[in-house]
Amino acid sequence: MANDLTTTTTVATIPNATVINTIDTGSGHTQAVGFQAGTATHSNVSASATNVTVLAANTARLGATIYNDSNSPVNIKLAATASATSFAVRMSPGGYYEIPFGYNGIIDGIWDVANGSARVVEFT
Repeated sequence: MANDLTTTTTVATIPNATVINTIDTGSGHTQAVGFQAGTATHSNVSASATNVTVLAANTARLGATIYNDSNSPVNIKLAATASATSFAVRMSPGGYYEIPFGYNGIIDGIWDVANGSARVVEFT
């Protein structure tokens, strides 16, 4: 009978200063890896009726949030060039969005009417 042992290797790119806490989960030889952000960088992006970059690509990003502090809806795209027909999420005024875990590419946005701002927090 053949050996039933299966080995899986996962490789991740981790910023140099990142602390990784691991937990031994017992005989299954599984480790859970958690990332902890040490910095939260806050920024404001003025609303625009044309495409605007909300966050530049950042390989050190562990997470981000966006709050639509405008009276106008905003279309957020997890890529370049948001539009009325090309976006990931449409945020109502006062809406809040958490960027999906692991996404570190460019984030663009476009408002229906240019008033207010996006309040952005990026965790690294």
